[in-house]
Amino acid sequence: MTCPPSPTDEDLVRMARLEPQSKAFALLIQRHQSRLRLYLRSLCGNNAFADELAQETLLKVHRSLSQFMFESSYKTWLMTVARNTFLDQARLASYTLNNSLRAPAQEQGLERANESASSTENRQIFIIDLNRAMKNLSPAEREVIAHCYFADLSMDETARVLNMPLGTVKTHSNRALIKLRSELQAWKINDSH
Repeated sequence: MTCPPSPTDEDLVRMARLEPQSKAFALLIQRHQSRLRLYLRSLCGNNAFADELAQETLLKVHRSLSQFMFESSYKTWLMTVARNTFLDQARLASYTLNNSLRAPAQEQGLERANESASSTENRQIFIIDLNRAMKNLSPAEREVIAHCYFADLSMDETARVLNMPLGTVKTHSNRALIKLRSELQAWKINDSH
C-alpha cells in the first residue's frame, strides 16, 4: 500500500483559503518555518528578533492568503513577505539596510560547510569566520547570499524577490562566493547552488 502524495504548497494554500480552520496553513508553517527563521536570521543577525519577524511574517501571510496569485512559488512569496517585513522593521527602527544586514550566526546555515566543521568546536570557529567573511561583502552581495543559500531560493526566485535583473543577481553571487572562498579557504566551502 502506497501513501498518497503530499499536497503541494499551492494545494495547501487553496485548502487554507477554502477552509480557514483547516490544518492546511499549519502544514505550510511546518514546511517553511525553519527555512524562514534561518533566512531572517541571516538578514538581521539576531535570533530573537528574527523569530519575532518570522511570526509577524506568518501572520501577514495568513491574513493575505487571498492575495497570493500563484505567479511564483509559495516559498518565493513567503520570502518576499519576510524581506518586506524585515525592511519595514529596519526602517521603523531607523536602521539602514547597510547597518542592519549582518552575517548569519546560526548552525543551521552551515549546510554548505565541509565535514571539516563537524565538531561543535569547529562549528563555532567556522561561525566566527563566516560572520567575519560576510561582513566583508557589500549589502547587495550579502542579500543575494542570504536569499540563495539561507532562504534556499533559486537565482530566478532571488531576482524576483529583490526586483533585480537575473544577471545582476548572478554577478553579486559570483563576487560574493569568490570573496567568501578566499576568506574561508581553510574550510573548503562547497557552493553547489
